[in-house]
Amino acid sequence: MKGSNIRPGSPPGTLPMPKKDDPIIKRSMVRAEKVYKKGPWPQLYFMRNGAGKPALKRYMKLVKKGVVPMSYWADEDYDVPFFVGSVSWDHEESGHSQAGINELDAIVGPGHGFSTVKPLKLFWKIVQLWCPPNGLVLDVFAGSGTTGHAVLALNKETDSSRRFILVEQGRPERGDSYVRTLTADRLQRVVTGKWASGNTTPLGGGFRLLAMQNKVDAKALLGMERDEMTDVVIASHFDAGRHGGPGLILMTHQGYEYLVARNADDEGFYLVWNGANEPPVFNQDVYEAVVTEAEKAELKPTYHVYARFNLYQSDDVRFYQIPDRILIDFGLNTVTEPFHNENK
Repeated sequence: MKGSNIRPGSPPGTLPMPKKDDPIIKRSMVRAEKVYKKGPWPQLYFMRNGAGKPALKRYMKLVKKGVVPMSYWADEDYDVPFFVGSVSWDHEESGHSQAGINELDAIVGPGHGFSTVKPLKLFWKIVQLWCPPNGLVLDVFAGSGTTGHAVLALNKETDSSRRFILVEQGRPERGDSYVRTLTADRLQRVVTGKWASGNTTPLGGGFRLLAMQNKVDAKALLGMERDEMTDVVIASHFDAGRHGGPGLILMTHQGYEYLVARNADDEGFYLVWNGANEPPVFNQDVYEAVVTEAEKAELKPTYHVYARFNLYQSDDVRFYQIPDRILIDFGLNTVTEPFHNENK
């Protein structure tokens, strides 16, 4: 339509937009300006000096201030929380950054190098509000240790038993691993009451300082490999007699060395894997261990065994060879392994 004020792409039946010089629009704008200037607008205000869209305005007086609930947890089982709502805290209630610096100065002495220390009051309130009396607080950016200090202080004050885990890397690239020289030092001082500014009331409790090492826990790594290989091997299992029936039930975390799963007929599935340095070989010793585990688990004497080589024959064993591609993925060199060379 020539001269139409309809925006391109509008759906059929859209009415033309009125122009600003339209008398109706002019009268409406005059009335709207009078209402806008009269004000006040309790919760809404219009952007662009009244010509824009409305936005929500939150006045400080409408936000609850002052004393916060003693706890977020509504009953002794800590499973029915109540709604806290919007709460702000005056600095008398939550402290401020300078208070945090002053506290740290008093505990460990000046010269610690921290300029933005969180105040103890703030963390006290956060822990009190969100962690039950026997709960666990995790802080993965521990810094100077304010979170741990707050937990110890709150436990002392309320006779509770909260625990904490603090994680801090420090700045090792600058030669400043301050976890021991600052974070742990602060916690030790508040536990014993031996502050740099003088002795004070000990908070009691305690903590352990643990350092990450470059060493690999071989046992844990082997367990992870076994779990991963079990998932791969068992996922490839197909029982033609069941035609896609019920799958296998994993038993990897029940303390067995070889037993990893069972089927609906109570037959066990066994995986031979002791790491990439030892080829997974099924022999008589392994067979006897498998029988023992089956009896302990009260499974039938039909043994489904996954391994690389089968060096022991028995009518009650169903042997499945682990494919080379899986073994290679787990770091086993199938070309240089001794059994491979002997069989050439």
